Amino acid sequence: MKKHPLFILVSILALFSLVLSACDVSEDTGEEYTEEAVTEEATTEDAGAPADSGTPGEVVFDFGFAPETNGFSFENYGDDIPATNLTPDELRRMFGDEVCADINGDECVLTPPAEQWMEQINGDMAGGHCEGMAVLSLMMYTGQVSPSDFGGSAANDLDINDETLQREIAYWWATQAVDPTAASVVRGTPMEILETVEQMDVNGETYTIGIYNDRGEGHAITPFGVEDKGDGLYAILVYDNNYPGETRELFIDSRDNSWTYETSINPAVESDVWSGNADTQTLDLTPTSARLDTQACPFCEGGYASTGKLAAASEPLNQIFLDGEGHILISDDSDNRLGYVDGKIVNEIPGASYTKYRMAASGNTPEPIYSVPVGIDLTITVDGTELTEETLTDLVMIGPGYTIGVEGIYLAPGQVDVAYFYPADEMIAYETTSDESPSIIFGVENPDADYYFEVYGADMVGGGTITAWLDSSAGDLLINTEKLTGEGSFNFYLTRITDEAEEEFYAEDIILKEGALIYVNYAEWTDDNPEGIYFGVDLNGDGEIDEEYVVDDSQ
Repeated sequence: MKKHPLFILVSILALFSLVLSACDVSEDTGEEYTEEAVTEEATTEDAGAPADSGTPGEVVFDFGFAPETNGFSFENYGDDIPATNLTPDELRRMFGDEVCADINGDECVLTPPAEQWMEQINGDMAGGHCEGMAVLSLMMYTGQVSPSDFGGSAANDLDINDETLQREIAYWWATQAVDPTAASVVRGTPMEILETVEQMDVNGETYTIGIYNDRGEGHAITPFGVEDKGDGLYAILVYDNNYPGETRELFIDSRDNSWTYETSINPAVESDVWSGNADTQTLDLTPTSARLDTQACPFCEGGYASTGKLAAASEPLNQIFLDGEGHILISDDSDNRLGYVDGKIVNEIPGASYTKYRMAASGNTPEPIYSVPVGIDLTITVDGTELTEETLTDLVMIGPGYTIGVEGIYLAPGQVDVAYFYPADEMIAYETTSDESPSIIFGVENPDADYYFEVYGADMVGGGTITAWLDSSAGDLLINTEKLTGEGSFNFYLTRITDEAEEEFYAEDIILKEGALIYVNYAEWTDDNPEGIYFGVDLNGDGEIDEEYVVDDSQ
C-alpha cells in the first residue's frame, strides 16, 4: 500500500514520544452537542489499544471494500455540475404520503411546508454531496442497494450524469438532516470510534465516519479497514469521495487518544490537516440501519409525533435554516441562546439541538440546521459582521404544517438584522437599518386547502420593521408597516392547492404606505368569486378600514 506522506511525519513524532512525555497536540474546538456521547470520554491513561492489535504494518481489520471498485469513479460535487437533487418522489419515499397535498396517479403535489423543506435541503447540497456518496457506495457494497439499478455492476461503473443516480445520492445525503438518522449518530473518543469501526459486518451494522474541523466544516468518509502502524499508532483505512480510487488513512494515536486526517475540499485544492482528541468530539459514526427506517417528518402536521413509533416519543420541533453566508444567533424569551457566539456554537435553549452538515466539496459549508421546540417565540439575529462581500441570504422556519420566513436579504459586511418569529401566532417581524426589498413567506396546511404566500419586493426605504401574520380563522393575511421609515410598494403571490386543482394568483405594485395595516382577504378568492382578492387598508392603525379595493391577478 502506498504510504501517505502524513505517515512519515507521524512516525517521526512517534520516535520523539519514546523519550518525551506525550502531550495533546490537538486543539479543543469547544463545540457543544445536545446529543450525549454513547460512551464516557476516555483519558490518555485508559485509551489503550484495540483488543486485536497486531504487528506494525499489519491490517488488523479488513471489511473487504475496495475504493477503486466499490467507490465512485467521480469525485464529490456541489453545484459545480447541473445535478438533480431531491424531487417530490424522494420526499414521499422518505416520509410517506403525508408530504403530498394531492396525489394524482403517481404524481405527488407537495404541501407548501414540504416544498419549502425540499428547497432548503437542495440548496444546502450546493456545498457538496459527500454524505450521500459515502453512504450509497457502502450500501452498494453490502448489497442493500443494487448498482444495476443505475446501469453498472459496482459503484465504479456508474455515471455521474445519470439523473436517477444523482437523486439517489441526494436521498441518502438528506437523511443526515432528520431523525432517526440524526438521533442515532454515535459520538466518542478517537479510540472508541476505532474500536466501533472494527465491529462492522457486511451482514450486520455498518457506519460512515463524520469528521469536523475547528472552522465548523464537516466531511463524510467510508471506513473499511484498520492498519496497525506500530508504537500505538493506527490508521483507519477509508474511501474519501474527494479522492476517487484512492485508499486514504485516518490516523488514530492511542497514546494521547487523538486523530489526524489530511484532506482537501477536492483534489485540485491544497490539502489541509484536520485533527482532534478525546475532548473535541470531532469524530462520529452514523449507523446505516438508522437510515433504512421511514424518517420522521419535521414539517408534516403533528411534527415528529406523526411518523413512526420511534418518532412518537419526540417533541415536535421547528427547524431553522439560514441559506447564505453569515451566522445567526437564536434567543428565546429568557435570553437563552442557540447559535454562533465568538465563533463557537452555543446551545442554552432547553430541548433545542443543531445538526452540522457533512458535505465538504466547495468549502462553503452552510449554517447548521437548528431545531427548537414548537411554541417558543424566538428572536433571531442575522449577523454579517465577518462577511467580506455582500451575500443574498434567506432565513426560514419550517414546523409541523407551516413555514414562515424572510427571503432575499442582501446582507452586507457588518450588517446585522433581526427577525422575530411567533410561530404559534403565524407571525414574523423583520427589522433592518438598510434599504431592503425582502420577501416575507408563509406556507400552511389547512383541511380544505393548502396555501403558500409571498409578500415580495417589499420596499423598505431607509430600513425599519415590517410585520406580517396569518389569521387563518378569518382567512386574512395582514401586513403592518407601522415602523417603516418610508413609503414603498410590494408584490403579492398566492398558491392554493386543493384536491381538484393548484391555482396561482399574482398582483404587482401594491402601495406600501408608512404606518398602514393592510388586510389581504385571501379566503374570498374562490371559484364563486374568481375576479380578485379584497385588500383593506387601515391608514392610521385605529382599527377602521380607510381604503379598500379588489386586486385581480391581471394587475
